[in-house]
Amino acid sequence: MAFRSMTGFGRSQGKVGPYDVALEVKSVNHRFSEFTVRLPREWAAFEEGLRSRLQSAVSRGRVDVFVNVADFAVTDAHIDVNWPLLDALLAVEQGLAARLGGRVEPQTARDWLMYPGVLIQRKAALDETEMAARLGSLLDAALAQLVKARRDEGARLAENCEGKLAMLEEHLSIVQARGPVAIEEKRQALARRVAELGIEIDQTRMAQEVVLFAERSAIDEELVRLQSHVAAFREAMTKDEPVGRRLDFLVQEMHREINTIGSKSTDPDISQRVVEMKVIVEQLREQVQNVE
Repeated sequence: MAFRSMTGFGRSQGKVGPYDVALEVKSVNHRFSEFTVRLPREWAAFEEGLRSRLQSAVSRGRVDVFVNVADFAVTDAHIDVNWPLLDALLAVEQGLAARLGGRVEPQTARDWLMYPGVLIQRKAALDETEMAARLGSLLDAALAQLVKARRDEGARLAENCEGKLAMLEEHLSIVQARGPVAIEEKRQALARRVAELGIEIDQTRMAQEVVLFAERSAIDEELVRLQSHVAAFREAMTKDEPVGRRLDFLVQEMHREINTIGSKSTDPDISQRVVEMKVIVEQLREQVQNVE
């Protein structure tokens, strides 16, 4: 079966340019598709490309991507000394010492490096196209794990749903067989009541009452539609495409038919089965909420 859950997690790590990067992607259930990409501010330009890859891999669910860069500031820093400025400062110090007769406390190397402008930090020249491709590869690797996790969880969901469908069909069969029996029991109950009252009633009138009862409590159409929804649910589970919304619709229709059966029938046995079927359909609905 091609069921896919909306819950999953994936992780990858590797080099992106000079940086050590760890990328995590996780997803949870959501009515639609919603993507959040958290990148270092300096890498904001890479977000659109990552979103495009997400849209190709995931059609439904909330997906969060976390890109963590180890020692971002240190790796990116290239420090140079502003030698002309330092030479000029040293010349000033020497001139000042000569003018004051050597009464100037000498500066240490650390003192000079702390002087504004002596140290120059410059950004490394990086190939952003290559970095974007590498970052995309890391996302693809994490997404492969995510998709596998969603498929594995989907297989468990499908197995669970199949068990619920089998239970639902069992109750359906009992209700279907019980319908004619309930009508006959109603006819017998009417006959006993008439006999107890000691009154005479035309058999044609008696038959009409039974027919009216049968028409009011007829649930054949609802049972057929309910069986059709069960079959459609099973068929959807075999499709290699997102079916979560379709299954959600089918569960709603199942619930509608079961409610109608319950409102039409006055038979205690059927009413009890209706309660059981409602419980099963509600359990199906909970499972379907996490299907892509």
